[in-house]
Formats: sequence, structure tokens, C-alpha cells
Amino acid sequence: MKLQILVADSGGHAAKHLNGLFSALEDTDYTLGRHTANLNEAVSLVLSRQFDILLCINRAPEYIAAKLLRLTGGTGHKIPAIIISEQDDSQRMRECFLLGAIDFLSEPVPPEDLLTALGRAASIIHVQLIESEYRAAAEEALGALPQSEEVQPVLEKLGAFLQKMEHQTATVELAADYFGFNRDYFGRFFKSKFGITFGEFYKRFQISYAARLLKTGQFKVLEVSRLLGFSTPDYFTRVFKKHTGTTPSAVRK
Repeated sequence: MKLQILVADSGGHAAKHLNGLFSALEDTDYTLGRHTANLNEAVSLVLSRQFDILLCINRAPEYIAAKLLRLTGGTGHKIPAIIISEQDDSQRMRECFLLGAIDFLSEPVPPEDLLTALGRAASIIHVQLIESEYRAAAEEALGALPQSEEVQPVLEKLGAFLQKMEHQTATVELAADYFGFNRDYFGRFFKSKFGITFGEFYKRFQISYAARLLKTGQFKVLEVSRLLGFSTPDYFTRVFKKHTGTTPSAVRK
């Protein structure tokens, strides 16, 4: 699945002026999704979440880059922004970086510089997607457990534990230590509250997380297997199929 680029500029000349530059996107993971010369439309398109990367052409007389970043920043809809300027302007460059731009390129832009900037944006998107799907899978897994006033504090602590474990694989020992129990007592405690073992709960969470990542189309099976801490892709595939009835590759399609 290619990353969609939104191009915004004040003069309306970007599509023609950057034709040669955008030809560098052929056979890459990026595609030009939309071009707009209207600031208000650009704001709406950024906030619509239809696009992955913002490429803003900052030209006289309006110099819309800072305005656009200011109007779309801090909203929870922020996407990586690359600014292309008609001149090497350190003051505007600083303002754009302070507003969250990830790169500032001066015309004429060599195609390799554009691809490098897009690669940086793709890496940011990659990390954001991992974090977003992890939180969604954790929320789903916690919501699937029995809910009551009695277990609410346990659920909250379990949620905090999952958040802490985002970049590593959780174990019963780590969970027990987080709750302040020994392994055996924690195992009995968890099952008495939720009717399943912590291991069963965590495996369900992992499979849900894996399925979410695969469905985005942005992650290969090998990458998901590594993210989840499985020893080999084959083992991951066997576990995934046991829980879902289908293979990771089938879900990714």
C-alpha cells in the first residue's frame, strides 16, 4: 500500500513545476494523492486523515507553510510535513521546524533529497502506526475481560502494565513483579478475577495486535513476528493460525 502525499501551495503551480520531481516517485512506496492551492481546503484535507504525508510549497506572496502547520498542529491529526521553499530562508525554516515540520528543502530540489525526506516521513508514520495499533489492541483486550467495579482497579493496573510493555514482550514473571506478587500467587489471582490465565490473555492480545498491524498493509509478516517477540516467523504463523484459523499472510492481503 503506497503512502499518499498531499501537496499544498499558494500559487497553484506545484503540479506543473514539480512534474519532473514527482517522476522520481515512480516505483516507490509513495504516490501523489492530491494537489490543492487553497489554504482552507489544505487544512480540511490534512484533518480528514486521507493522506499520510504533507508536502507544502512555500512561495510568495502568501507563504502558507507556517499557517498550515499552525492550523493543523496539536489536533491529534498531525501528519509528517515536508516544506519546499523557493528560497533558502532561515527565519521561515526555523518557524516551520518549531511548528513540527520534519524537513525544509530549497528549490531546486534534487530527487534524491525528496526521497530522503519522504523516507524520514515514512519512518515516523511507521512508528506512529505501531503505537496506535498497540493502544487499540490493548484497549480491545482489556474490554474483552469481565467488567465489574471489583476488578476495575485491576484492569487499570493491567492497562498500565501493557503500556509499559509496549516495546518488549511481557511475561508472567514481569506481570507478577509489576503487581507486587510472586508468580504463583499472581497466576491464581489473575485467573480468579478473569477466568483465564495471564498467558492466555496476553496471547490473545498479541494476536489481536498482530492482526491489526497486518491489516494496515504496511508491515510484512517477518516484521510483525519480530515486533511481537516470536522466535521465528514460522512459529508466529503457527500460533496465529491456531488462534484465528487463518495465516498472517492471508490477513495481510
